[in-house]
Amino acid sequence: MEDNTDEEHIENKANASNDPVPAIPNQATENMEVHHHPQVEKKNFKEYFLEFIMIFLAVTMGFFAESIRESISDNHKEKEYIRSFIEDLKKDSVALTQYIHINIPYSRKWMDSQIVLLQSPSFKGLEKKIYQAFAIANIWDYNYFKTGRTLSQLNSEGFRLIKNRMAVEAITGWETQLEYNNQVLNKAIELQTEIDMAASAFADKDFVGQLTTLALEKLPQRGVAFVDMADIPDSVELKRPADDELASYIKKLKVYNYYLISNVQQDYRYDLKVLNKTLASLESLNA
Repeated sequence: MEDNTDEEHIENKANASNDPVPAIPNQATENMEVHHHPQVEKKNFKEYFLEFIMIFLAVTMGFFAESIRESISDNHKEKEYIRSFIEDLKKDSVALTQYIHINIPYSRKWMDSQIVLLQSPSFKGLEKKIYQAFAIANIWDYNYFKTGRTLSQLNSEGFRLIKNRMAVEAITGWETQLEYNNQVLNKAIELQTEIDMAASAFADKDFVGQLTTLALEKLPQRGVAFVDMADIPDSVELKRPADDELASYIKKLKVYNYYLISNVQQDYRYDLKVLNKTLASLESLNA
């Protein structure tokens, strides 16, 4: 009996192992969607060509629009440069006229006074007058050209913007005249330096510097540099230098005095003539 029971138990286990395993549903698999790639319709040559034309036209129109914008901007800058140059020319014209008819004759007058005073046998009692004449006559200020600034800007960034040939010729003509004028001014500076160095033999450099500052402070009100006698203390001293040193200094003054009238003033007269011609040309173009 027991043996049958054991056999039945073993048989039941064997049957259980042969039963099919129940299938477990896969929720993810059941929920999975199947995606199908859409069929793309092939374009014919005409459609590709039309797309090319549209893209080409868009790029071309953008290029032309940018070119027009740059052209408008360049034209505006050209007019601004010419307008600025005209204003600088007008300022130069005023300054040139001032130098020709007022400043240079004024400096020469005080230079003549200085020469006469220095040729006195003694400086006793003349110290204040000599210092006054020295301070006024030896102020070097003849470089008036405002247009040099605009020319510098044009040469560095703007000359390519000036499309008008007559305007370019007028501006370059004035630039050529300025280059020649610089040669005249460089020679004047050389003579001025020699005078300043020779003056150190008898004039107090620091005191002269103070008088020069005072003279320039009065320039805006008087139109010329000036030193009042009251600006010079009565205690000022001035020793007469050795005859050869004094003679050398006076000679340098005479040379410079002549150079002012024979070169600087004459050159400024011609500058003014060229300037007025340049100004008239540019104003007619900018009208």
